[in-house]
Amino acid sequence: MSEIPFSESDSPSEKLEEARESLARQLEEACRSAVTGDTPETTGELLKLDDALLAAARTTEEMIALRSAARSRGGAGVAGEVGTSTIERIREFSDPSGERWRVWAVIPGQATSSSPRNLGDLQNGWLAFESLDTGSKRRLAEFPEGWMTMSDDELRELLRGAPVAPARKRIQGIDLPPRD
Repeated sequence: MSEIPFSESDSPSEKLEEARESLARQLEEACRSAVTGDTPETTGELLKLDDALLAAARTTEEMIALRSAARSRGGAGVAGEVGTSTIERIREFSDPSGERWRVWAVIPGQATSSSPRNLGDLQNGWLAFESLDTGSKRRLAEFPEGWMTMSDDELRELLRGAPVAPARKRIQGIDLPPRD
């Protein structure tokens, strides 16, 4: 999971091309087992796949930032400073017992859905917590806007206040969202 290494002399189009190449490599790595027909059999292999997909997601965010910057400048190009920092939307930290967690914000309406759902307390979004060790999931409905810049100790407090998320139901191998 690394940032795309841009140098100060890279032009906006070079930065975008480097991001495209990096994304292609990351997706190829993530999909390699699917192409060969092998499925990850160990937790380590699954974690490696998870890391590869997270790296691809971060690169995609970088490409979005580059394109947004170009659009905001009337298509004139991407400013050099945009490529030097990754727009992070996912954090990882460990709880006091050493269990590793990943956290991200979920905002309803960013993905399309064929049927409207009553989200109750979650209608304005939530922080999703997922254990990298056990797969345990939690959701926190009301969370501070600045959660991305909080210390790990503050994230641990948010985690402590987040209720366990209901398990998703499965029908013939398809995950369905829980009904709240």
